[in-house]
Amino acid sequence: MKALKIQADGSLKLPPEILQRFPKASELAVWTEGDMIVLKRLKPLRPSQFAERESEEEIPLEEIVAEVHQMRREKRQRRG
Repeated sequence: MKALKIQADGSLKLPPEILQRFPKASELAVWTEGDMIVLKRLKPLRPSQFAERESEEEIPLEEIVAEVHQMRREKRQRRG
C-alpha cells in the first residue's frame, strides 16, 4: 500500500504501477465507502452484450452510436 496526498487543486496522482494496469483514457467510476475512496474501471458493453440484454424497450440509437464510437476509440488506443 502506498500513501497519496490530495493536491491543493483536489487532484490525486496515482502511482505508475497502478496506472499501468489500466488502458490510457480509461473511464473510472468513483464512490466512497466510509473513509475509503473506491475507483472502478468502467468497461463498455460489447455488441454481443447489447444483444443479450433483456429489455422491453428498444435501445436508443444514441446509445448504440456512443458504444460504437467508444469501441473504435479503444481499438485505436490498443494499436497505438
